[in-house]
Amino acid sequence: MASASGILHTNRHKRAARVLGAGLALGACLWATTASAQSEPSVGGDRVESSLAEPTLESADSTRWSARARWGLEYDDNPYRLEGYDESGDALTRYLVGADIVTDLAPSGQVSATLRHGGTLFRREADASAILTEASGAGSWRLHRRVGVQALVDIKDRTERESQRDYNRGGVGLRINGSLGPLRVWAGPSLRYFAFKPSPTSSNSGPSLQTGIRWMIRNDLAADGSYSRTWRNYSSPAWQVENGAFVPYSDGRKRSDQYDAVQVSLRYQRAISARVGYQYGRNRSNSFGQGLRRHGLDASVTVPLFWEVFLSARAEVQRTRYQDRVLIDEFFFIDEDNRNNLAAALARPIGDGWEVEVRYNFFAQEFGTDGEYGRQTLGLAIGYYLDSR
Repeated sequence: MASASGILHTNRHKRAARVLGAGLALGACLWATTASAQSEPSVGGDRVESSLAEPTLESADSTRWSARARWGLEYDDNPYRLEGYDESGDALTRYLVGADIVTDLAPSGQVSATLRHGGTLFRREADASAILTEASGAGSWRLHRRVGVQALVDIKDRTERESQRDYNRGGVGLRINGSLGPLRVWAGPSLRYFAFKPSPTSSNSGPSLQTGIRWMIRNDLAADGSYSRTWRNYSSPAWQVENGAFVPYSDGRKRSDQYDAVQVSLRYQRAISARVGYQYGRNRSNSFGQGLRRHGLDASVTVPLFWEVFLSARAEVQRTRYQDRVLIDEFFFIDEDNRNNLAAALARPIGDGWEVEVRYNFFAQEFGTDGEYGRQTLGLAIGYYLDSR
C-alpha cells in the first residue's frame, strides 16, 4: 500500500494486500454471483486455476485455515439481466461467507477444502434474488521429489426464486503433477455433470481431459497455459434440418457435444498484482445449430494508491460466432459469464482484518451477436478476513 510507512512493510499491509488481491477474483465469481457454467478448463473453479492445486495458506503449522465474510448494499439497474430491459432498477443486499482449510499428512500428503456461500436479496424485485453455494476438496500425495498426484472433487449450486438460471454442476477428477526447474505441468481425467434446473434437456454429463503448464519466469512473473476437452452427453434427441424443418434423426440418436477450451495467461505479483489472459472455446455437436466459437480477452490489476487505499480493476471482452444463436442451449447464457464486463473497486483496511469497499460493474453484450444488453451495479460493502496465523 502507498502510505507514509512505506509499501507493504507491515503485517497489516501484507494482509490487506492479500485480501484485496483475492477480492477481485472472488468478486468475479461469488461476490458478483456469476458462473461460467460449463466452460471451465479444470475441476477446481470458474475459469481460473483451482486454489486447491496450490494452497495459498502458507505457514509452518500442519493445519492452516482462513475465513472471510462480506456484506453490502448495492443498486442494480437490471435485476433480471434481460436484454432490452429499460425498467427502473432495484436496491439489494449482497453477502458472502467462505472458509479454506489445508492439513498436511505425514510424510508427504495434504488435504484441503474450500466452502463459499453468497447471495443477493432484492428489495422490490424479490424474484431476482439468488443464492450460490460452492464446495471443493482435494487430496494430494507426493510420489517423488518431482511428481505428485491429486484427487479432486467439487460441486456448485445456484438457486433463485424465479428459477431462470438455476443450475447444479460438479465433478470428480484425478491429476498428475510434475515439476522440472521453473516448469510445473499437470494432466488428468475427470467426470463432469451439469444440471440445468429450468430445462432438464439442457443437462448433460461426460468425461473430460485436461492438461496445463506453468512457467515461473521470475519469482514475481509466471505464464500459464491449459487445454481441456469435454464430452457432453444429453438425454434429448439430436436434431437435423430436413425439407426446411427441424426433425430428430430417424435412428433415435441422442445429442452429443464436444467442447474444447484453451487458456493462456501472464501474471505479475509484487507491489502491484496484474494479469492478462486469452481464452478460446469451441463447441461441436451432432445436433444442428449448437456449434459456436468464442474468443475472450481479460485483464486485471490491483494497485496501491494513497491513504492505504487499493484500486482493483478488471476488464473482459468476448466475441462469439454461433452456428445458430437462436438454437443455442440456455447454459451458454447463464448469468453474465458470457457478457463483456468492466469492474472497478476501491478498498481500504479499517482495522485488523477489516476492510471497506466501493465496487462498480458494467456489463454489455458480447461482440459478434445481435441484441442489446446493458447492466450496471454500484455497491458499498464491508468485509472481514481471519486466518490461523
